[in-house]
Amino acid sequence: MLDRKSALIGVRTASQDGIGGKRALRIGETRGWKLVQVAAFSTTAQELEQAVRTLLGFELPARLGVAQAVGARLLLRCGPEQFWIITQDGEDIVPALRSAVTPAIGSVTELSQSRTRIWIEGPHSSEVLSRGLAIDLDPKVFGLSAFALTGLHHTPVLVLRTRATRFELYVLRTFAVWTWEWLTDAALPYGYEVAPPE
Repeated sequence: MLDRKSALIGVRTASQDGIGGKRALRIGETRGWKLVQVAAFSTTAQELEQAVRTLLGFELPARLGVAQAVGARLLLRCGPEQFWIITQDGEDIVPALRSAVTPAIGSVTELSQSRTRIWIEGPHSSEVLSRGLAIDLDPKVFGLSAFALTGLHHTPVLVLRTRATRFELYVLRTFAVWTWEWLTDAALPYGYEVAPPE
């Protein structure tokens, strides 16, 4: 099997000083993870949830827009019958899921190759993202573990708040370089450090 290469290899990695020489933000990429989407038909949602519960030993999230951590896995309900399961790179749950979730129940799709995971953290991270996202990032509205499928200047992204001042962007691979460049440009007034890949 071919190794997955980052879509951001070779892009700008120099840190930049902001106003007054400060670097108030950190920007980076997370590597070493897998993303699987499981989806049911409108009439088979309960069967899908039962199959996943039996196989993996946990309930799929009941609410849209709030990520749920189960051990090292992260679960997101992205639609009425659609879920993302994010795992560490060494865990391959796809074959077992495909055995449990038959075509009559729904589908299992490996999405790892199609997404890049970029993050920004620091006291001005929400201000930077607010320049391009049409969602309210106020912590009273968009708290810890909140996520939204939205657009960054018409580019589809999933944004997830993982800490009070840290956000992760799951970006289509074809838009990864553009998103990185937009983010580093928007962060210039505050200054930023480019972190090594996680």
